[in-house]
Amino acid sequence: MNEIFDKLLIRVLFTVFICLSLILYKYAHIFFYPSTKKQALKKFFPSENEVDTLHIFGRLIGIALIYSSLEFNEYIGVFISSFHFFVWGILSFCLYLISIWMLDSIILYNFEYKDEVLKKKNYSYGVISFALSICLALILRTVIKESESSLVILFILWFFSLTLFGLSNKLYKYVSKLNFNSLMIQKSMGLSISYSGFILGAAIIIISSFDHDHTNLINYLVQILLKIILGAFIFPIFKFGINYAFKIQVDKEIKDHSEYDGYGIYEGCSFLMAAILCSVIVEQIHFGTIYPFF
Repeated sequence: MNEIFDKLLIRVLFTVFICLSLILYKYAHIFFYPSTKKQALKKFFPSENEVDTLHIFGRLIGIALIYSSLEFNEYIGVFISSFHFFVWGILSFCLYLISIWMLDSIILYNFEYKDEVLKKKNYSYGVISFALSICLALILRTVIKESESSLVILFILWFFSLTLFGLSNKLYKYVSKLNFNSLMIQKSMGLSISYSGFILGAAIIIISSFDHDHTNLINYLVQILLKIILGAFIFPIFKFGINYAFKIQVDKEIKDHSEYDGYGIYEGCSFLMAAILCSVIVEQIHFGTIYPFF
């Protein structure tokens, strides 16, 4: 009976720790967005601003995804396991917030949270921010698992993956016909779906590239890079195949705002589908010894 209560107590303590982390995010949000201090300290009513709800819960879901990668192993000792859980939980939380701040500064540098969310209620900004939060959480979750409790490997893989994800976002203007800045100003939902599909696809390809043995760190990073390059080459083939198979016509000129929405939905879905198929080629094809030895 005592063992059951001890296990229950440990679970309760870790539950409290995670809840405190969520409270900590509220004050971290003030640190990264100081202009919203008064707004953040007020009571929050989800029905008053749907875009702000989407923005906040994208990050909260991201935190939940990251914490789902942490483990408590009693067999190595309760104190050591607790210390490991708390340290890695706090570290992961901090890296996630830094990642969001850095990518926001790169991708949404022309747009301010205070203006787009609190004043304009720009749904396009909210959806893209939500997708970005989820993508970064999925990438960081993979990095934590692959680091195998090594802080050095964690920081190297985190910086490496963040660089790859940031560079991949710069490719959007070359694969899409939509103008990011002008359509963001127009609050285009077509843009938000298109861009969200693209960055989710990029995150999927990056995550699938991490599935490789890493006895040697340099070789591991090289293998990740080669797999991502492979995915970049295969991606347009799947994209063309989707258009060809379903006779999708994308060459006509887009004339009005409603057509932007339809085209944006097509782009976002096709980007995501092509990326998922790329992950099959990158991650799920395994080679043994093809040629026998004599």
